[in-house]
Amino acid sequence: MVYKILRVFSGGSHFIYGILALTQPFYIDEFIRFGFSDQRVLIAVFQMIAGIGIILGFYKVKLTQISSAILTIMMIGALITRILIKDDFVQSLPAFIYMCTNSFIFIKSIKGIT
Repeated sequence: MVYKILRVFSGGSHFIYGILALTQPFYIDEFIRFGFSDQRVLIAVFQMIAGIGIILGFYKVKLTQISSAILTIMMIGALITRILIKDDFVQSLPAFIYMCTNSFIFIKSIKGIT
């Protein structure tokens, strides 16, 4: 049950974050601060697609595996970026939590736990 809740949470929140990164000035400014303004649209679209993939993975486990792997890699990059730009612990915590959550989803999906 926890696994399913985490999948819906991760998939939904990454999808929403992708939309926010495309449309909201605060998030657009954050991508400038991160040094990724040129890649903002690509990153946002990948987050949206992977977020949907985790949710659609209830019907096709391979989608969960691929999507959670992509999001794990993206969150590792996000955490490294936060460290490099010297964000504090609280600012870096969401990237760490999502990295762990998506890693957990990936490992469980590989083991065939639904």
